[in-house]
Amino acid sequence: MHTSGLAFVAFAAISTVFTHPTHQVEELRIVGRAQSARIARETTTEAATSVAGLELLSTGNKAFRENIAKSDPALLKTLTDEGQAPPFMFIGCSDSRVSEGTVFNAKPGTLFTQRNIANQFQSSDANAQSVLSYAVAELGVNHIIVMGHYGCGGVAASIASPPVNQIDAANGAIQNWIEPIREIFRTSNRTEIVELRSKNAALSVIEEPDVTEPGFRALVEENVKAGVRRIAADSVISNHFAALTAATATGKVTRAERGALTDVFIHGWVYDIENGEIRDLGISVGPPGKAIPAPPFDAVAKSAVASAAVHEVSTSAATHEIANTTSSAASSMATATTEEMKGSAGAHVVSIKRCEKLCQAKRSLAPMWPNRN
Repeated sequence: MHTSGLAFVAFAAISTVFTHPTHQVEELRIVGRAQSARIARETTTEAATSVAGLELLSTGNKAFRENIAKSDPALLKTLTDEGQAPPFMFIGCSDSRVSEGTVFNAKPGTLFTQRNIANQFQSSDANAQSVLSYAVAELGVNHIIVMGHYGCGGVAASIASPPVNQIDAANGAIQNWIEPIREIFRTSNRTEIVELRSKNAALSVIEEPDVTEPGFRALVEENVKAGVRRIAADSVISNHFAALTAATATGKVTRAERGALTDVFIHGWVYDIENGEIRDLGISVGPPGKAIPAPPFDAVAKSAVASAAVHEVSTSAATHEIANTTSSAASSMATATTEEMKGSAGAHVVSIKRCEKLCQAKRSLAPMWPNRN
């Protein structure tokens, strides 16, 4: 190589010009050009802390690689060579507390995922639409899961008063995104939501509700149901169901990329961030004429009735009894499956704690799934 050519070889020479225990400025000099570019780099205690925070991710990735090497050493290579064939499409919330890989303890290649604020699906959302299309037409998923979670910030914001001051770009985007959930809250005739609307009507400024507020929890569930309905009505699904019906008659069952057309079932679930449990909302949809597989999770109503019973027993010391028990209350208590509820079936227990309202709302759901075990 000619000597003149060496002048164009770039290398970095770093010279420290100022040093302090908590403050350091460095100069990065790019050598090898007619005029060197100088870039000042500054590191502080805060920057060092940020780097230490990133170590959490590095440590986690190391643990992941070690665990997968022990539990399924060929998995990553197989997925690389053969591609993905996930059985599930998952639509969930962006909330950091409900990561689908963690919640289901799922390995790579299990869930094809779309997450956004408050787990919404809108056919006008090109991102969600493309994920649904690819999942059904190309990957051949068998199940589409819409899963909300109690305590969802997006749903809570849909109940609270919108900002009154000047809205910046970020806040405007959020308010536009949650507007469909606000519409559900404004129009729903579900008892808990109607009661919360009535209570809020007297307030000039509505704050985000407590996580135990029955109307809040009901809106989380109704938002999931709306998502399931929208997916079931989407042209991707209706076309797929029509193709399945036609395939039954012709015997030609193929999809865009490879393999056979698959039955696709759509489910609505809700996740409890307090205890990690998943519950089924009982709204699964499937191809015409096909039996819908029973979800492996308890129904929301069953879980709600049981938890209400446990709560009432645990707080009985802080309650008082009303002698003239109404027949409807006695009938409700008679449906209980626990010994605690049987023992208190003769009395109308009124909790002095605010979460008693939640218990009452939970019990009212029981008739919705009378045959669920």
